[in-house]
Amino acid sequence: MRQTTIDLRSLPKAELHCHLEGTVRPGTVADLALAHGVRLPVVEPTDLYAYTSLADFLAAFGVVCSVLRTPADFHRIAYEACQDAAAAGIRYREMFFSPGFHLGRGVELSTVWDGMIAGLADGEADTGVVTRVILDIDKPAGLGPAMALLEVAKGLDRDWLLGVGGDSTERGVDHRAFAPFVAAARKAGLRTSFHCGEDGPAANIAAMVDAGVDRIDHGTHLLDDADLTRRVIDEGIPLTSCPTSNVELDVVPELATHPFGRFRELGVPVSLNSDDPAFFQFDLADEYERVADAFDYGDDDMIDIALAGVAQSWLPADERADLATEIRSFVAVGV
Repeated sequence: MRQTTIDLRSLPKAELHCHLEGTVRPGTVADLALAHGVRLPVVEPTDLYAYTSLADFLAAFGVVCSVLRTPADFHRIAYEACQDAAAAGIRYREMFFSPGFHLGRGVELSTVWDGMIAGLADGEADTGVVTRVILDIDKPAGLGPAMALLEVAKGLDRDWLLGVGGDSTERGVDHRAFAPFVAAARKAGLRTSFHCGEDGPAANIAAMVDAGVDRIDHGTHLLDDADLTRRVIDEGIPLTSCPTSNVELDVVPELATHPFGRFRELGVPVSLNSDDPAFFQFDLADEYERVADAFDYGDDDMIDIALAGVAQSWLPADERADLATEIRSFVAVGV
């Protein structure tokens, strides 16, 4: 059992791996499905969020995306994401959004972007949660669509857009093919972060490290390759780990056997994240509590984890320092 005495829900946090579409509340899915005449494959919206594999999860993800049609829809889910983040003690979040799931349905990128940014701005004003976004490409669609989306991304407001990434399944995807995408994004001044080593091998992580990505998302199978692990440590390449998500999708059998604990012991730069909080029906505060229990962590461990999320963020240096100070002050006064 965990040895913590601090309130992990109120502890100020940064989150670096969370998907906008994965924050949509079941009630919101039901409301928008009714509004747009979308027939859901379940009677109870919460039943959408029941699966045992990444393939099942992606199918549910597609259903949720199917009810998002208008700027008002994206405003609503972005605003609610801020509300739910505030309830989990999140002060700063870097959040993915996935245009590929919407463009194929005839929803224009401007619809997604304008609604989302307006919702995040209103959410920040009302909750204090600062959110910046990362545009994710759909890896199975291939390099061509990825490069086309990158061209669009170059014209988006950099006050909100921090970088680009790649998500969806790894199976059947040659990650080496995305090296030109990473290079072009970096040339355009965008940060890069790729999902890999989750339902795929450490070789996929190696391909993206070779490509020069700034951050690895998941990276669950990193420890399968000792040389790659040493390289990630030596080069200080952060991993955005999502332990409960990995358990729920049967990537690892149980939280206690997740490599998160070993990552920390070895010195792998790693942060703790929720991935898709609505889909797994828990938030980042729940994740902190579960990890503390699974690894018998005490106050110092959890403070270090919170500070790691800040240190590995893409916040400007002065804002990182301010948030780190807020975390230390929270602990110092014994909240």
